Amino acid sequence: MLRVRPIHLTSRLEEYAHLLTALGLRCIADDGDRRVFDSGNGRVGLLRVDAGSAEDGTTGLEFEVRDHEIFVHRTLADGTPAELVDSDYGPAARVDAPDGTAFLAVPVAQEILVGPGLLTVVMHWHTTDDAGARKVLADIGARPLITRPGGGSFFRAKNGGLVATHPAGHNGVELGLEYCGDLAALGARLTAAGVATDMPDADALSLRTPDGTALRILRP
Repeated sequence: MLRVRPIHLTSRLEEYAHLLTALGLRCIADDGDRRVFDSGNGRVGLLRVDAGSAEDGTTGLEFEVRDHEIFVHRTLADGTPAELVDSDYGPAARVDAPDGTAFLAVPVAQEILVGPGLLTVVMHWHTTDDAGARKVLADIGARPLITRPGGGSFFRAKNGGLVATHPAGHNGVELGLEYCGDLAALGARLTAAGVATDMPDADALSLRTPDGTALRILRP
């Protein structure tokens, strides 16, 4: 099992939760300062942090797995560094990528099923080592879909969500979404919920997040 679940750290958790709900994601876990939203094809985690902290408004790679011990064994066997760790979630797996990015694979004991929807969660991984990032994703069990001639690729997690790699001069992670429905209708629904949107073309919808950054929703 492998599912994308980017973790977004924000001091504006309630506002971000409102945004994800307006987009159509369902809250499946609420521990006060930590929440998880499900799109039906990938999940998004929110974690409250102090306003103005270095982490405020940042996003990290994160995945869900069924058995973190088996995950570590298989990932190591395929050649990517991984280890068992104690995390804020409890026991988990940590993976270290060649570009210096580290991320968790968190075991989920109980499946909360949300039917397939129109939204897909996308983790955009900007990396100084695109080839290394691609190998890491393959080694943890993600399936390659597209590799661009100029660099960059798309991978699908078996149990939901996508990861896109982008060659860059810095490392970072950005939350994105794909929507296979009517983007104009989605924009109208968001506007009615008090979320300002912009539609630069027929295949993209852009909105301003509570952190002041842009969130792009693309047609697949």
